[in-house]
Amino acid sequence: MRYVLLLAAGMSLFACNAPSTPDAKTKADPQHPEQGQFTAVISEDQIFDKQVILRAVSITEGKSKISDKYFLKGVDAYRNQKNLEEGMKLFKQSIMEQPQARAYFELGNALADMNYLKDAVSAYQIAEALDYKPTSKVLYNLACVYSRAEDDKSARYYLISAIEFGYSNAKNIFEDKDLQYLRDNMWDFKGTVAIALSGATDPDKLQWNLFWHEFKPVSYPVVLDERYGKTLGEDYISYEYERFVAEMRNNEKFSREVGYEFYHVGLAKATDSVKTLIYAVKNVIMGGDAPPEYYIVSFDHVGKLVDKLLIGGHEKLADPFRVATLTENGNIEIGLFKQEYKRDPENHGYEDNELVDVKLLEKQLYNITPDGHFVRKENLLGMNH
Repeated sequence: MRYVLLLAAGMSLFACNAPSTPDAKTKADPQHPEQGQFTAVISEDQIFDKQVILRAVSITEGKSKISDKYFLKGVDAYRNQKNLEEGMKLFKQSIMEQPQARAYFELGNALADMNYLKDAVSAYQIAEALDYKPTSKVLYNLACVYSRAEDDKSARYYLISAIEFGYSNAKNIFEDKDLQYLRDNMWDFKGTVAIALSGATDPDKLQWNLFWHEFKPVSYPVVLDERYGKTLGEDYISYEYERFVAEMRNNEKFSREVGYEFYHVGLAKATDSVKTLIYAVKNVIMGGDAPPEYYIVSFDHVGKLVDKLLIGGHEKLADPFRVATLTENGNIEIGLFKQEYKRDPENHGYEDNELVDVKLLEKQLYNITPDGHFVRKENLLGMNH
């Protein structure tokens, strides 16, 4: 089970807000016109647009022999002839004919060798999103690229992820020159790697690792409100992880057929002993743009609950509506609001229901402690209105 790479939130130095690009177009496959197959048409400037690529893959039917031909030529140029530039061009040609995980992985390798680190990261992340196997290898390569870019935080994240997904080549980990920066700058590198290697074969810990790795690091500051809820897309939390999402086990509130949907928001904080995650719960029965509830939850190193807090939305319509602002220093500011709709959402839902008034009732300030608890601070002078 691979973890889903969101880039709703990225903590890397490569994170950026790129302008949107047009969707991929389609054309009939000339190799199989009688079968009515379609293949995506990707332009070169769309190659690193993950959403475009995923949509292109979803509308593509069958295999493209032309794409495969370019890919094999790229492998020959890159690996056998050591012609990095030609290999890169051929991998891109393969992708423009039909996006494939293996082409993105090799493109990432070529780009990394050419020191195009930003594009290499994008290529590897799309390879993972397209389910490249083994997952551990693409994660390890991401760790290497981030280390070379001197981003020790991201490099550490991907290295431990790689180990927990089965990467076990200790010789590479301790000798690979691409990881030199991480080895030099990561506190207790050897001890951390040893702990990760020791837990990689524990089934219960593996499920926990698979769950929390689906949450990408949050990009701070972040505001969790109705507008953020509209960006959640289709990054659902699988029902197999209900042991970590209490709302899935609330029979009065949730049935697997109808009712509520659960989304990843992000990884708020991570240490070797504690992981703090944020997820969203959305009521689909209410219709329209029903605002989600946002929960921040801390777990220990084996997935045992440490603490939990509702920081956005509301569980009952009569309760104040929460809007959370989180910063990288662990502060959580929660504004509590009274909302007034044109019609009562309890009876009419949110479809075509105008929000006519919002009043701030109070603000609350919490902090994430090192052991993962959410501790409320005294209201700061002047915060209440």
